[in-house]
Amino acid sequence: MIFSGRAMTSLVMLAIFSTMSLIALGFPEKARMMPLLVGVPGTLLALAQFISDLRRVDPDRSFTEGALERRRERQMFGWLAAFLIGVLCFGFLVAAPLLVFAFLRVGQRESWAVALVSGVGVWLILYVAFTRALGLFLFEGMVLPRLIG
Repeated sequence: MIFSGRAMTSLVMLAIFSTMSLIALGFPEKARMMPLLVGVPGTLLALAQFISDLRRVDPDRSFTEGALERRRERQMFGWLAAFLIGVLCFGFLVAAPLLVFAFLRVGQRESWAVALVSGVGVWLILYVAFTRALGLFLFEGMVLPRLIG
């Protein structure tokens, strides 16, 4: 049994999903459906991943492989922070497509075509599906509304 960073991440996700599901049980009947629809499968999958991570035996893992894994984890946390800051500043409709494009092009070294199609696809999904079809209000950011006026 190895308690690694991977197992710790699985444990944190398990805590988040199970707490979300437990909190949702206190909501009114109609309001609890969506959090439970996401929370229950998320809890089960996080539990399965946590058990799998605890059972993982990796005696042949070298120091350089561990360093490479830590570097990748830092990069992913950096992209996550950039996404959070981008959405807070510029909102979903602007930041999400740009950051998906940047992540694929810069972070994953995908082709221009893949990155561009993915960025435009994210914008289309957010705008057409959420804003137009479902009529949902997407967060506009804190900076962009002040810049536009």
